[in-house]
Amino acid sequence: MNLLKLRILELLDRHKQVTAVAKALNMSQPTVSFHMKKMESEWGVTLFEAKTRRIYLTNAGKMLLPFAQQMGALHAEAEAALGELKDSGRALVRIGCTDCALATLLKSDWLAETDRLGGIRVKVIKEDEQSLGRLLEANRLDLAICGQPLTDTEHMQRMKLLSSPLKLLLPTDDPMSRPGADLSMALLRHPLIEHAERSIADLMMPWMTLRQESASSGATLDSVEWIMHAVRSGRGMAVLPECALPLHRDGVASTDLPGHPKDWTLYASWKSNYWNAPLMESLVFSLQASAAASAR
Repeated sequence: MNLLKLRILELLDRHKQVTAVAKALNMSQPTVSFHMKKMESEWGVTLFEAKTRRIYLTNAGKMLLPFAQQMGALHAEAEAALGELKDSGRALVRIGCTDCALATLLKSDWLAETDRLGGIRVKVIKEDEQSLGRLLEANRLDLAICGQPLTDTEHMQRMKLLSSPLKLLLPTDDPMSRPGADLSMALLRHPLIEHAERSIADLMMPWMTLRQESASSGATLDSVEWIMHAVRSGRGMAVLPECALPLHRDGVASTDLPGHPKDWTLYASWKSNYWNAPLMESLVFSLQASAAASAR
């Protein structure tokens, strides 16, 4: 089944009329109808059904639709990447970051650093760690940056970009933010606003075990910005990597966690068979330098 037929399936789901699909593709209505019948013949199932002058997907068609959409998106990405290389001589590099990774990099002038490499244009996508792993494995990303190394296989390379201590965040008017306060009690009793990133949750596990019966639950958010706002508003405390904290923290006090927790580590991961290995290595080294600068 070719891309045209899958595109017809997508458009029929959207427009519900053969005439509208034919117009969108600049084709004749009989040609679209021919491809519809050809699809059903090739797959051996009924994909379309007519109801009150409209065309709907059958269950089989609905099952096929997500695959058609994914293949269409991949084709569009391939066209965009090749078009960029053809028109400007620059390679499109798709970088996936978690929220904390992006917050860390945005504190530095990392985009200017990538410009200095020359020959690339960066597209940044924000996703959670699990999604980044799937996208990288499926070649939907060229580089993934997050707080845990992705699946370590012989087909994947990774580099540590930085390590950063975790910081306890409290409103500046909270008594626990004063010097000498017993922060272990804050960890046990204050509502905790958690970041959704798994790498942070793993490091917080010892405290979470102690908190289970002694503290009220807060919220789980996937944004450093939202967490800072929630802490500033007095909704609870939070724990974030120091490198991801914004430069301006009005209303929020940050202090060391009690004990000696492990540092949060930021990694870059990419496929070993990336088509331009020297370019990828230069980009990762540039990101490493930018990440280190943001952590100072």
